[in-house]
Amino acid sequence: MALAVEWYEGQMELFPLATPDEIKAAKSILSRYRRMQAVVDDIDRNGLDGLAPKALAIYNAYKLKLHRTDRAIRLIADDDIRRMIEFRYIKGQSHSVTIGRFNLWHRSTVDRKINRGIEAVANTLSMWE
Repeated sequence: MALAVEWYEGQMELFPLATPDEIKAAKSILSRYRRMQAVVDDIDRNGLDGLAPKALAIYNAYKLKLHRTDRAIRLIADDDIRRMIEFRYIKGQSHSVTIGRFNLWHRSTVDRKINRGIEAVANTLSMWE
């Protein structure tokens, strides 16, 4: 985790900035979000009885990642960016469907906002790890 130091009117503020690797990891988690949610939901429906130790470890890891990711998404300050991230990754829509859904903006603007959302999620996740 990198720390950026900004000076505002004589005050110093520290806030975490995700590294490029952390941003890639956040995008990977967002891309796998629906699959992880499906695994957790299936195990929740069928119970933990008889679950292999490896499957139980995966279940616990997925639950933690999903919980942290949900919190990080809720903390995105910009409503438009948060809606785009939710639509694209949480609802699992393709890139082209996402572009079509947010057709009030140019394709490059939607891409930029999605990238900002991924960075915001990565910044938040990096604080919790």
